[in-house]
Amino acid sequence: MDEHFNASLSYEAYEQKGYLNEDFHFFHIKSSENVDIPYHYHDFHKLILVLSGDAKYMIEGLEYELKPFDFVLVKRLSIHKPVWNNDSRDNQYDRMILYLKDEFLMQYGLLDCFKEATAKKSSVVRFQASISSRIYDAFKKLETDIKEQDSQYRGELKTRLDLINALLMFNEACLTEKNCFDTSARYNRKIIEIIDYINANLAYNLSIDSLADHFYMSKYHMMRLFKNETGYSIHRYISEKRILLARDYISQGMAATTACLECGFRDYSSFSRAFKNQLGILPSEIRF
Repeated sequence: MDEHFNASLSYEAYEQKGYLNEDFHFFHIKSSENVDIPYHYHDFHKLILVLSGDAKYMIEGLEYELKPFDFVLVKRLSIHKPVWNNDSRDNQYDRMILYLKDEFLMQYGLLDCFKEATAKKSSVVRFQASISSRIYDAFKKLETDIKEQDSQYRGELKTRLDLINALLMFNEACLTEKNCFDTSARYNRKIIEIIDYINANLAYNLSIDSLADHFYMSKYHMMRLFKNETGYSIHRYISEKRILLARDYISQGMAATTACLECGFRDYSSFSRAFKNQLGILPSEIRF
């Protein structure tokens, strides 16, 4: 893996830990070999500009075939997996990646692109060439800023300002350009319905039997299909989504016992144990 800024260790560390300590982090990565990355999620948003390569992205049951100058929006806590095929160095998967903290985007009102992606039920944006070129130039400027910021007057501030400008440009284009969200993703309609139902009903009974009854499916067929399409078992998907929602509630000031009930757990000891297993800390250790 050939990565600019000698960032390979940083990139791998972020992929593994799933959270971001700073407001943002930028990578420009060229992958010259196939890597099997498992399904995972992050506690930050991810914006990817694809420059070249035979790649696709799986996000919450949707599979996108990517083209050069596609933008991929991975919303925080979304289960996703990139896949690429590099048969030769002439077919490298080349992309620019921005990791973006939720609080940072909220502070500057720059979450519109992710909200629009949710509304359009699509995570890939494809602009006309002139717009893609302008945003690419803004990303390149940001890349140069980062390389030079230690030797420039107020280099970190200049980097931040150019990042905000790039994100303003991208957000505005997402809102104003018609039909820019790709609707050609491959998906299993039933699995998308199940995912939407689960995320809308985390506080309620989501047993395998109740889901199978609701969707008129054999529970064994449903479980097998869900795992094939998402990489997660239904039980693990529900449990992790509930824990993450509870974490957000507690971070906002809700009592842990209340968050336990609000997120579909009926036993606090089981909730606390699952919370610790998934996040490495107890609910009582969350700071806000």
